[in-house]
Amino acid sequence: MDEDPAVREAQRALRAAVAELRQEALFNFGEMTAVKLNAVLGQLLEHSELPRRYLETVRAVFAEPDGYPTAYKAFEEPGAVLVLPREPGAGRTFTAHALLADLHLRTGARVGPLSFGGTERFPLHRLPREENAGYLLELPTDEENFAVGADFGAMLHNIQRALRNRSSRLIVLTTPEQWRRVRGQAPAGVVPNLAAPDPMKVAATWLKAEAPGTDAQRWLEDERIAGLLHGQKPSDVLQVVALILKADQSKPTAEKADAGSDPFNAKVLSVVKARTAWREELLTWHKKPGRTSFERNFLLVAALLRNASVAHVYAQTAELCSLFKNPVSLAGQEAPGVVELVDEIKAELDHTDDTLDFGKPGWDDAVLSYFWIDRPMARKTFLSWMAEAPTTKTSEFLESFTHDDQLLLANRVGAFAVRWATRHKKPDPLEQIITAWRRDTGLWNAATDLISAAALHPTMGRFIHELLLRWSKSNDDPALRKLAVDVCAGEFGRRYTGKALVRLGYAAGSADPEVQKSLRAAVRTIWSDPTARESLFTSITQWCRPGSDRLVSGRRAFAALAALPPGGGGTASDLPALLVPGVEDSEFHAKPKDLSIGWSALLASGEDDEELVYALNLWMDTAHQHSHFQPLVFSVLRGALDVADPALARQLRHRLNDLLYAWQPSPAADADPGRVRLRHELADLLNLDRSRAVALYHPRAAGRFPEGV
Repeated sequence: MDEDPAVREAQRALRAAVAELRQEALFNFGEMTAVKLNAVLGQLLEHSELPRRYLETVRAVFAEPDGYPTAYKAFEEPGAVLVLPREPGAGRTFTAHALLADLHLRTGARVGPLSFGGTERFPLHRLPREENAGYLLELPTDEENFAVGADFGAMLHNIQRALRNRSSRLIVLTTPEQWRRVRGQAPAGVVPNLAAPDPMKVAATWLKAEAPGTDAQRWLEDERIAGLLHGQKPSDVLQVVALILKADQSKPTAEKADAGSDPFNAKVLSVVKARTAWREELLTWHKKPGRTSFERNFLLVAALLRNASVAHVYAQTAELCSLFKNPVSLAGQEAPGVVELVDEIKAELDHTDDTLDFGKPGWDDAVLSYFWIDRPMARKTFLSWMAEAPTTKTSEFLESFTHDDQLLLANRVGAFAVRWATRHKKPDPLEQIITAWRRDTGLWNAATDLISAAALHPTMGRFIHELLLRWSKSNDDPALRKLAVDVCAGEFGRRYTGKALVRLGYAAGSADPEVQKSLRAAVRTIWSDPTARESLFTSITQWCRPGSDRLVSGRRAFAALAALPPGGGGTASDLPALLVPGVEDSEFHAKPKDLSIGWSALLASGEDDEELVYALNLWMDTAHQHSHFQPLVFSVLRGALDVADPALARQLRHRLNDLLYAWQPSPAADADPGRVRLRHELADLLNLDRSRAVALYHPRAAGRFPEGV
């Protein structure tokens, strides 16, 4: 009897979801279409509730380590806090997601990540008030100018009580080193007795879930495959799983037949060779008598632009040859043709969509690795070509190269650059891409999305965080600073607010207008996190002080908050975000003297800034519509003019008066008497402040007349 079509479709959808999850874990998007890739990147950057489809996929491939049932039973209790102190890549995130998946699937609890916030101490009021929920909190790694408070372990007692009152639970991810530093006085039993994931079980579960037709048992019982898996971390196990899947799906070839009469033996050998980067086979290929540079370059380009149209690979090969000072002409029939080259590099040409496939697991990455080692003097040129490859709009050799083609190629190149950079701890490929793609909005967004996703990746994140810190300090290339700021303006800023503040502090020193524009968006992103507001505003106040080397950034950052539209502060209020009073005593609200520092810096700018005009109008409208806010608004604006330099004070006063008149001209046919009266009242106070200041500057003249005269 045929299986129910609905069941078959559900199984197909699950296999597809498992494949996407593996691609995400390996940060390897070479097999995906642009639509799928955007969906996966969107999931990587999702900062709210974990979707049920994702949780079901996690549960389908999770291999329970010893001790897991006991850990889950403890986690299901209201108020439970579990701490998983493991290094990234050791399965801590996946184990946490499995616990959250079980909680959701068994109890219906809503589950998702929780940001640590912008301070060194986790604020208790950051815990949502939601009932029956499960949260995942990753402690930010300790680094320059930011470290988790040493009393975090002691705080877990209060966190447990708060969670218990809401029937909710929390999982904390940290490293063994960090946990030793912060665990003092932590509640007993928060670290579950969980064994390390079993590599064989992990591999078996993934293979059966993604490719149920694969004879997983035969693969894993082979001593050569077992040897590759022995003692490996889950992230490395997935690399082997990917190779097995590729080898198992590949077609038999004459080359594989040389490995013996058993096709399976040939496939096993291909996986083993892939783990040694196919070094012997590539050496043999490159040493072949008569091997040309055009053939070598075609192999290299095909390896990087895998699954791209062969016409594009062909055209880009000619471009790379030109950069290597070996120009070739593809017109006519002088140079080798596509069919000849495909045969020469031992690839397969899909005549349906004219794409290339090597068939050998891990061959494309091995080709790139071989080139990098073999041609050190050509690396810089290769990186320049690689970064420019997706910028091609049209070519005389191509019928079309659409915008979607461009973005898909950019994501392939970008994903490779991220993997290469993190594997070798060298930022060169990424920095080349960032610089080259700055000129194209679509490519820039692709770069930002890829770096943002990598910054949230369980194993790549730590190195990307280091790069973002380095780029935020870069004085040589504004594009690197802008990229760091743009990433901080996204999910990285919400998830790692404290780290984002450190990076914005350095980037704020840039005078580049594009960096300053990005800073505005980042400031508003971080302001949306109530726990980060005090740290953020303190930084902005420092930038706005007279003599600051970050005054331009301070003005723009303060303007971004002063002009934050009604409701933009995360409330439904019609007040400016900086004037919204805190609902609770623990909530931050700016002090008037600090607001005056920001307004003083803003008014001192000679630029005709639309945001300044909008901010002044917003604040004066507040004073007009909410009379109890009038004293605060007037006090702040008067304080902005209270500066030591008389010339500057005069400049600020004239600027403010001009803005006030623009807010409510008078006389005017439609002048509102209430608004006119309010403007006059503030102007009179400013004049009074001026007269007092003059008296201070001329004490004798102020008192020269006898009393009564």
